[in-house]
Amino acid sequence: MTEPDPVPLETRMCQFVFPGDTNHLGTLYGGTLMAWMDSAAAVAAVRRAGSAAVVTAAVDGLTFRVAIRQGELVELVSVVESVGRTSMKVRVEAHREDPATKERELCTAGTFTMVAVDEHGAPTAVRPLQP
Repeated sequence: MTEPDPVPLETRMCQFVFPGDTNHLGTLYGGTLMAWMDSAAAVAAVRRAGSAAVVTAAVDGLTFRVAIRQGELVELVSVVESVGRTSMKVRVEAHREDPATKERELCTAGTFTMVAVDEHGAPTAVRPLQP
């Protein structure tokens, strides 16, 4: 019998959108959201890799569908979808939520390729996914 994989299947992180995170229209800067998504991908990848560090190698298919406004909550959901020898594909979704009404909507999604690195910055092996 195979032992269950101790690594969580998904990582969830939340951020409030403050005035300093927004442009003159009161909507979240795309670059700020990308940084938050990159951080969420990194957390999921570090958990999976069994390594203390990962770096972003690529971002694919990042699409901004819905604006996120000041005062809203952003929930980032990241899932490691596949694992190579040293790299991982991590799908990240960003959902906006109105804290008062609890209305929730998918705003942005993309796939981040993360590479596990050792203390010298060289790629290092990743713990494989268990079936």
